[in-house]
Amino acid sequence: MQDNKQMPAQQTVKPVFKRRIIFIKKEMQFKYMFLIGISVILGIAIMTFEVLTTLQNIYANYPMVLQPLYDKFIPISLTIGLKMVIFLILVMLVSAILSQKMAGPIYRFEVTCKEIAKGDFSKRVNLRKGDEFGDLQKDFNNMMDVVEAEIKKGRNENKQS
Repeated sequence: MQDNKQMPAQQTVKPVFKRRIIFIKKEMQFKYMFLIGISVILGIAIMTFEVLTTLQNIYANYPMVLQPLYDKFIPISLTIGLKMVIFLILVMLVSAILSQKMAGPIYRFEVTCKEIAKGDFSKRVNLRKGDEFGDLQKDFNNMMDVVEAEIKKGRNENKQS
């Protein structure tokens, strides 16, 4: 017994990308994280220098006013330092996540370009929804559609000759 049901047209399914690792392009991501970390450390150092310099100038002019505050500042400076370290760790975690949002799409572009360089002009870049470089993906895939059509056109012209 044959079933007379028509099969639906074959649809192209985009592969689903699930990132399981944070460091995809380690060198690029570590440079990014390093620059952010240095920026934060520099900002903290400048702020600390300014606060200490201001307090030192006020203490030099009015020692009796700041003496009680200065006596309490020394013990809490360890707590402030610990909070700065925790803040720096949080900034580094956020920068790792942000760098991964850029490195993943770049990695997929690199893999696709290598496959195209091997001669497979049907390859396209498929990024996850919400990834960076969505416009670049669309333009790249449109460009590859044109390139693939021109190659097929050239092959057809060569076959006809």
